[in-house]
Amino acid sequence: MNYWHWILPFFLITLAIGFYLSKKVHKQNSYFSFQIIWFIISLLFALSILLRSILAILFLYVLLFHILYDILKWIISFFPSLKIKIWIEKIYCHGIPIFLISLLFLVYGFINIRHIILKEYEIKVKTEEKINFKIGMVSDVHLGILSPENTLNQLVKRANQLNVDIFLLAGDIFDEYTTDEEKEMAYQKLSQIKTKYGIYFIEGNHDLLKEKTKEAYEKNKIQVLDDKVVIINNQWNLIGRKDARNDRVGNQRKDLADLISLTNPNLPTILVDHQPKDEEYAEKLGVDLQLSGHTHNGQIFPLNFFLKYGYYKKNSFQRIVSSGYGGWGMKARTAGKSEMLKITITNE
Repeated sequence: MNYWHWILPFFLITLAIGFYLSKKVHKQNSYFSFQIIWFIISLLFALSILLRSILAILFLYVLLFHILYDILKWIISFFPSLKIKIWIEKIYCHGIPIFLISLLFLVYGFINIRHIILKEYEIKVKTEEKINFKIGMVSDVHLGILSPENTLNQLVKRANQLNVDIFLLAGDIFDEYTTDEEKEMAYQKLSQIKTKYGIYFIEGNHDLLKEKTKEAYEKNKIQVLDDKVVIINNQWNLIGRKDARNDRVGNQRKDLADLISLTNPNLPTILVDHQPKDEEYAEKLGVDLQLSGHTHNGQIFPLNFFLKYGYYKKNSFQRIVSSGYGGWGMKARTAGKSEMLKITITNE
């Protein structure tokens, strides 16, 4: 992935954040000049982001809570008769409470990302044939963010306890930081997941398929669905899409209507698309269930309030967006839970 176009914006944002926080620090009768504090804070913040250190979480929450504090002070300034301003400044206490609260968020995020939950859904669809179909799924593992071997061992162990018909690897199993050695380990470990009808991989925006990767998955009996349709046990149409990012890098993915034309119209249809997009189009084309990931349920609070997550239904169309099994970038999650999905599908 090419990040060169991010250098100038990143540099300017880092300086702006450093300037804002330095003003706060210097205001507390600092022994150092403002310029020195600005340089040190900007440098530490930039390094924490670039090195994917969890200290970046501390910086971000210190920034967020200072901004909220300043907004509150600004609102109170319109009511000079209120004594709450004095009370607010006493609570602020040189920013120490803000630092401690931010530190608590950091500790929680560090622990929370390692606590994987099983999220179960029961989905009903209209079909003449009686069905009871079980799907296991993970997305957004981002292998390498935590201990790769331990992550894979626990993932396979949990998956094998589900007793599912198929297991879906729904994108971003790897990312740009995953090493070749970690990938080789993953191919072998993931192939140990036990199912009745197979393991299927769908790419994400961070692990767009290369021919070498595709061959490695399929060599280890993991079927790759890159704009492909398979029929599972003569009961289900399963569509796996290329990731939407392909359209921006000159590798156009097929129109969903073209893929629908390859399905059996008498069977229910599951669509797996890493990014939760084109839902109205999928509903219009008769998709029964769309499975996605990508959003991480925000990963960092309060982003979870602005991104898709969980179950959604409109008419006969249903959608599930997973928060993902791991996280991207920093080894912390302060929004939502890391999860594996078990989806049981039966008749209405």
